[in-house]
Amino acid sequence: TGYFLDQKFNRFQIQKFCRGKRVLDTFSHTGAFGLNAVKGGAREVISVDISQEAVDMVNKNIALNNAGSVMKAECADVFDLLKKYEAGGEKFDVIILDPPAFTKSAKLIQKAYGGYKEINLRAMRLLNAGGILVTCSCSAYFDENTFYSMVTHAALDSHRRVQVLEKRGAGPDHPLLLGYPKSEYLKCAICRVM
Repeated sequence: TGYFLDQKFNRFQIQKFCRGKRVLDTFSHTGAFGLNAVKGGAREVISVDISQEAVDMVNKNIALNNAGSVMKAECADVFDLLKKYEAGGEKFDVIILDPPAFTKSAKLIQKAYGGYKEINLRAMRLLNAGGILVTCSCSAYFDENTFYSMVTHAALDSHRRVQVLEKRGAGPDHPLLLGYPKSEYLKCAICRVM
């Protein structure tokens, strides 16, 4: 479907953190996280994806949901945009990081770790004190311990204290298969960054 139903309930969950907030939705694909931020009462939502086709889908969804006064879509490389926003002194109240899998192989975990850490560190620096970071990984080889280690190291390097408010994963329609660790591929942490 292109909607990634495994994130459905995580998208709903962010609504409660968005009332009156400035939200950055990165790796936005169809804009579903951003649209849930709008539904939650966000005052501004910027959805970013590197694919023009994805941005076109976001713009269609913005129109279908009459969200144009609050939400806009931008075609950009998220890594570059986070650097640009940091250099420009931009600040956000909520940042959503839902990148594609950075590794589909156990051999590339360290490279993926660096990519995940960079976007998390930059997002933490862009958040106002008390801001909310929604950070996700759908890499099956990037297990939960590695994921939370990465978030911890990003927090240390950004000189921010981080509380994990909610540890989430795939929705109930994606049950875990005992004895098959890859079925627990989706990690989603909702964090307060101080």
